[in-house]
Amino acid sequence: MHSKATLIVLFLFVLCLSACGIFETRDPESPDTSNETLPPATTPDYLMSNFTTAFMQKNVQEYEKLFADTVTHSRSFVFVPNQSAAATYPFFTEWDKTAESNYFKKIVNEIGPSSSPQISFTYANDPVLYHSDSAFYTVDYNIFVPHKRADLTTKFVGRSEFYLSPDKNNIWTIYRWVDFETNKDSSWSELKGQFYSQ
Repeated sequence: MHSKATLIVLFLFVLCLSACGIFETRDPESPDTSNETLPPATTPDYLMSNFTTAFMQKNVQEYEKLFADTVTHSRSFVFVPNQSAAATYPFFTEWDKTAESNYFKKIVNEIGPSSSPQISFTYANDPVLYHSDSAFYTVDYNIFVPHKRADLTTKFVGRSEFYLSPDKNNIWTIYRWVDFETNKDSSWSELKGQFYSQ
């Protein structure tokens, strides 16, 4: 009698475990494609640091946070390409935060998961702060993008001006970006133009 009761309890226990799915094989979890969450850009220096980190990590979500939009900011993001790229790619006249995000996504897809772009900034001057609500940086940049396009260089150099200000949450963002060509057909404007147009 005792062993019969034990068998019934054991049977009910196994039945309960089976119903909970504890013995079922789970699908493997997808790899983390969002990379790490970067610290909030509570200062202009944090913003510029996040810029290079998000770019090299191919971190689309964090890259999108770098740029102003009218949801949280009094300004919307504007990119001003160099003269040569402006003449070649007419879509730059309507470039906004969405276009910036789309070009970066294309780079990430082109590079693939096994490679990473590289970027370095050399600050041409100390950051210029205007009161407590805006800042200005001039940087010389050097970029390597390991894409597979035969008709486009993988190395990009030039100079950019970044205009920054905090949004209503006191998070700094880029509201204006002006690019200058220092070497023919290898500026950041050219990189954006080539990837956005294809």
